Amino acid sequence: MAPAVPAQEVSTGIAKKPRGTAGQPMQFKTNVYPLTIQKKIPYFKHDFRVKVTIKTPAENGKEGKEFTRELTNSSRYYDDETRKTANVNKSLIYDRAAILFTLEELIKKTEGEEITFTLPREALGSNDIFNTVKEVAVAVKKATDRYQITSDDYTAAASADFVEGGDKSIFELLNIATSQCVVDHTDECAADSKSRIYILNPGDYNGLQEEREIGDGQILRTSIKKTVKTIENTLKEGKVVNPIAAIVIDVSLTAIHKSELLSSKMKNFRAHQSTLHGLKVKKTYGNKEIITVAGFTQETVANITVEIGQKRMKMVEYLKKQYGVVCRRGLNNCLLYRETSLVAVRDTKGNSFAPETLMIIEQGVKPDQNTANTSRQVILESGSNDTCACSQANATPGDERMAKIESLTEALHLNGERAKQMGIVLGKDTHAFKVAGRMLPAKKLLYGDKKTTLGFVRSAPGVPPPKVFSPASVKDWAFLAVSNRDDYLWVIPTLQQKARAHGFSLDAPRFKDVVSVQTVASALKRAAHDGCTYAFIISDMDGDHDIVKAAEREYGIMTQQLRGKSTEKIGADTGSNVVLKMNVKNGGVNHVVADEPLLLREDLLIMSLVFDHPSSISKKDMEDGVRPTCPAVVGISSNAAVIKAGGKILPESCQNFVEKFAYANPREWKKEGEPVFKDTVSDLIKNEVLAFKNARGKPPRQIIVYVSGVPEAERGYWSKDGKSLVADVCHTFSAAYNPATTIITLSTEGCERFVPDQKLPNMRGPDPRIGLVIDSVVVNPKVNEFFLQSAKALKGTPRTIKYTLVAEPTNVANQLTMDQIQNLTWALTHLHQYCFGTIGFPSPSRIAADAAKRARDLFRARQFSTRNKDPYNLEELNATLGYKCEKGSSTTRSV
Repeated sequence: MAPAVPAQEVSTGIAKKPRGTAGQPMQFKTNVYPLTIQKKIPYFKHDFRVKVTIKTPAENGKEGKEFTRELTNSSRYYDDETRKTANVNKSLIYDRAAILFTLEELIKKTEGEEITFTLPREALGSNDIFNTVKEVAVAVKKATDRYQITSDDYTAAASADFVEGGDKSIFELLNIATSQCVVDHTDECAADSKSRIYILNPGDYNGLQEEREIGDGQILRTSIKKTVKTIENTLKEGKVVNPIAAIVIDVSLTAIHKSELLSSKMKNFRAHQSTLHGLKVKKTYGNKEIITVAGFTQETVANITVEIGQKRMKMVEYLKKQYGVVCRRGLNNCLLYRETSLVAVRDTKGNSFAPETLMIIEQGVKPDQNTANTSRQVILESGSNDTCACSQANATPGDERMAKIESLTEALHLNGERAKQMGIVLGKDTHAFKVAGRMLPAKKLLYGDKKTTLGFVRSAPGVPPPKVFSPASVKDWAFLAVSNRDDYLWVIPTLQQKARAHGFSLDAPRFKDVVSVQTVASALKRAAHDGCTYAFIISDMDGDHDIVKAAEREYGIMTQQLRGKSTEKIGADTGSNVVLKMNVKNGGVNHVVADEPLLLREDLLIMSLVFDHPSSISKKDMEDGVRPTCPAVVGISSNAAVIKAGGKILPESCQNFVEKFAYANPREWKKEGEPVFKDTVSDLIKNEVLAFKNARGKPPRQIIVYVSGVPEAERGYWSKDGKSLVADVCHTFSAAYNPATTIITLSTEGCERFVPDQKLPNMRGPDPRIGLVIDSVVVNPKVNEFFLQSAKALKGTPRTIKYTLVAEPTNVANQLTMDQIQNLTWALTHLHQYCFGTIGFPSPSRIAADAAKRARDLFRARQFSTRNKDPYNLEELNATLGYKCEKGSSTTRSV
C-alpha cells in the first residue's frame, strides 16, 4: 500500500485558529457572566473522610453486628428546617463530600500529614439509621494531587485537559465556592451540590413561580445550575489578550419529594435484603431511590412470596407488617413482567406502571417494628415522571429564560462579604456577555429526481414529495402485528402508496401474522426461515422491543417497529417518515447534501465513535480477581460503504453512513492475555479503514473522527493518544501509510444558552434559528472550540452542543480551517435519513449512539432472560449479539 501523505508526528497541542467567517453575523445574549477573581489568594486543598461505626439491632435472640460505614461521599438530603439552622465555618469551602478547601493552612509541616478528630452523634442529624452511632470520626489530610493553589490558576487551568500533569483544582474550588455563599442565607436557598442550588422561595425573584404540586407527592422546585470556566473574553489582532474566569448560570425546575426517603422509613432494610430474594432499594444520584423486584414471575403482585427464615409469606404482607409499605391501590391483581432491565406492571386494561409507583408507605399504616413517623405519604421516585414533568416545566422561551437567570444571579450572593472573603465576586450590576455569532445558511439537499431543496424545508401542500436519492427494493419482507385487538393489515396499502410516492417499490409481504409478546420471536424465526430479510412490526403492547432486537441478531432479519397509536397518522407525514426509514433499513439513501465540498471527496473517511461505560470497577476488586459482569459498549458509524449508479461509485458515497457496535472490557480491566478497551476500539477503526479500501480499491487519504460519550476531562486523551491510536491502526497496513487525521469531540455537559438579541425575518419567536454558530468571547482561550445549534427546540430554549478540535495533522496543507470544520459539522446534521429536518448532532454520531444504546439494551435483556449474573464472555458476546459481518465488509447501495 503506497503512502497517502507524508508521515506525521503526534501533536499534543493545536494553535488557536482564526474564527470562522461563514454565515450571517448576528448578536446574541448569553447566560455567561464575568467573575472578578482577586489575585494571588492562596487556597489549601485537603482530602476529607468521615466514618461511623453502626451496630445492627438484635434479631432472633442474636446480638447485632458492628460495621464501619464511610459517609464521605454519601449525599444527604436536608429538609428546610435543617437548612435554616445550619452553621457553617466561613473559612471553609466544602462540597460535603471528599474535598475540603480552606483559606488558611490547616496542616503545618510540624503537625504531620493528617489531622483526626471526632464529632458528636448529633452532627448526623435526625436520621434513624444512625441511632446506634456514638461518635463520628473525621480525618483531614493534604490532597495528594496538589496541596496549595492560588486564585491566578484559572488561566493555566483552561488547557489543563491537554497538558501532561495539568491541574484543574481551581475550577473545582470555584464551583464549590460559588455555591458556598448561600450558606449564610439558608432561608432563601440551599446548595445541593457544587453545580446545583435550590431556591426555597422562588416567588421572591422576578418572573419565578412558587413551588407547585405535580402529583404523586412530588413538587417542582426551582434550581440554579451553574459551572465556572475560563473564557477568552477579548481578542487583539486575532490573539487572546485578556482571558477571564466566568460563571455560566442556568435556571431549571427539578421534581423532588416533600417527604423523607424510603430508606429512612424501612429500617435495617439491608439486613433483610438477603431474605427478600431480589427485592431491593437502589440509590441513584440526587438521593432518588427506587424499589424493584429483580425476578420474573407469572404471579400477580398480591401473590408473590418471599422466604423469611424457614417460612414463606406473601411479599405485600411482609412489607406492610415489617415496614409499613403497601401496594398501590388497584394493582394487587397485576402481573409483573420485565422490560429492559426494570420491572414494570401492567393491569388488565393495558395500563403500564413503573416500579417506582408500585409500592408506597400510606397514611395510617402502623408497621410492627419501630417504623416511626409514617403519618406522611412517601412515594418512590419515578424517573420517567420526573423527566416528563421537568421537560414541560423547563420549556421556557429564550427571552423569558434570560430574564429569570438575570434575576436569579442575586440568589447566589456572590457580591456579599463571604464572596469577598473568598476573593470571588460577581458584581451586583454585572450583566451577562453579549457575543457576535453567525447563522449558517441551510444546506441544499439532493434527491433522486435531481431536485434540490433547502434542508429542513418540507414540500408545500399538494406538491408531490421528492423521490429518494437511492431507492431500495423491498421484496422479501414480513408484516407482524403484536396486538390483541387489530391485525393492522389495512396499513399495508398505505405504506405501499407512500413508498411509490417516494420512488421505491414495496411488494406485498411474503409473511403475515398476528402475534403476542411471547410469540413474536418465534414468528420472526419463521419469517427468516421463509426467506424474509426484513420485518415491519406494529405493536400495541409493551415489552416486545428488546425481544425483537434480540431476534434480529439471532435470526439475521432486519426489523422496524411502529407503535399502534401512530397508525392514526399513517396517512400524513408520519407515513412518509415510516417509509423513508424503511428505505434506509433496506439499503437505500433518501437524500444527500449537494453543496458541501468535503462531503463530495472520494478519499475522505468520516467516522463517529460513541462509548457507553459501565460502573467503574474498584481497585480492590481487580486486585482480588473479581471479573466484571457488565461490559463496555462501543458504537461506531462511518461512510466506508459506497453508493453506485451504473456500476460506478458516486461522489456522494461520502454521505452513506452505516452503523456497527462491539462489546469491550471496561477501561479499568487490564488482565494479561485479554483484550483491553483500547484493543476493541482499534479493531473497529481498523475494520472501517479496511472496508473503505475494499469498497473503493484504495484506502482513505484523510480521516475525520467525531468522538462522543467521553467527559470533557478526557478530551486530553484524544488529543495526546487518540491520533496515535488511529496511526497505529493504519500502520498495521503499512509502516508508510499515514492518513491525515482530525479528531473532534462533542460535549453536552455545559449549560450555555444563546438567544438572539435582535429579531430576524422568518424567525419563530425569540429563539435562534437552527444553524447558529458561536466561536468567540465565551469559548476556551487556549483550545479550538465552537458551539453549534443545529436543531430547533419544539418548546423552550435550545441548548447548543460544544465541539472541540483535539487533534489535527501537523502538515499545514492537510489542516482544516474553523469554517471547514463548522460547515462540515453543520452539513452532517442534515443527513439523518429518517426525517427531512436537521438533528442536534452530526448524523454519524446519532447513528453510533443509537447502535451503542441498542447493544446495551440487548445485553440487559439477555442477562434477564437467562437470569445470568455471572461474568460475561467477551468473545461469545460479540459473536452472538454483535454484528455478524466479515472483516472489512461494507454495504453497497445502488441507484
